[in-house]
Amino acid sequence: MLLPPMKPFRAFLVLFTSTFFFSFSSAQYTVTTEKIDGAKRGGEFNTFRAMISAGKITNTIMIQLPYDTPYPAYYFSEEKGILILVHSFDGWMDVYSEKGKKIWSQNFFKDMPSNYERTISCAVGTSSIAILTSDVTLPKAKVHKYLYNGAKQWETELPFSIGMDISMSPDEQTIIAGSYFVLEDEVRQSAAIIDSKGAINGNIDFLFRKAVFSDDNKLAALYSGQEVVIVSTETKKEVTRAGKKTEGTITDIIWNSNTLIVQESEVKTTPEQAVYFANPTIILYSEELKEISRQRIENTDFKTSLLSKKGSNIQLHINGNTITITRLR
Repeated sequence: MLLPPMKPFRAFLVLFTSTFFFSFSSAQYTVTTEKIDGAKRGGEFNTFRAMISAGKITNTIMIQLPYDTPYPAYYFSEEKGILILVHSFDGWMDVYSEKGKKIWSQNFFKDMPSNYERTISCAVGTSSIAILTSDVTLPKAKVHKYLYNGAKQWETELPFSIGMDISMSPDEQTIIAGSYFVLEDEVRQSAAIIDSKGAINGNIDFLFRKAVFSDDNKLAALYSGQEVVIVSTETKKEVTRAGKKTEGTITDIIWNSNTLIVQESEVKTTPEQAVYFANPTIILYSEELKEISRQRIENTDFKTSLLSKKGSNIQLHINGNTITITRLR
């Protein structure tokens, strides 16, 4: 399905020139992925290719997939160059080094048939990986902790059966993992706060899309499409929450020191009913979720976007462009 034509990217730059400064830089490691389609029947294969780069050196991973097998999801450590490929349908997770060599694999659903209603999600740290797994045929979702070399540290069960999302603090001492269960018209939901040994020490009644940790690891911000919740990693309790400030939906959040940056975007549909986003508003909040400032980006349509942090700067990835924001006020 075709999306409406994208508006000129120059308008975005002009809009922010008086408020923000920009620079462009590359990570220590980067990954580029490519999906090569064409298979239509048994005996034919599609190809997934991932290229891990550091400077002028690029290592390539090539995987052939039967025509009816979904492409893997992937997670990547820019610091270590570790690439994690997740094949939820079959239950496998494969971990590759920065040289493109497979380090280890794990099947979390051994002896079970393939299933589209299955979750394998990852949060990558400096030395370890936190993994959320669930299958609709199993009673509880689980969180697993592994070192990059494949050594298992622990696993723990979550309150409900269906996994939602997972995030790990930069110091790798706290994990927040979401699970839920639908019973008739009631949704039971949980954001479990897990310590470094796998014990659940807190539980927030909130179904989040993403959780991000403050620079000092003392707070975590969680968001759904409608709300943002601040959680203390010290007390393991909710601190405060706030609803969205625009008519759109919350599409991303990120911390910059003690300031929380929230991206809210308009939701639109094409004539063919395909959903896309437009005209995001960037809102700055204090730790108490008091609004500091906001800036709307006009004439911008997109399917996906991402806020990320590079050093002390914030990057906005949108429409295939990466912009580093070096001043926020």
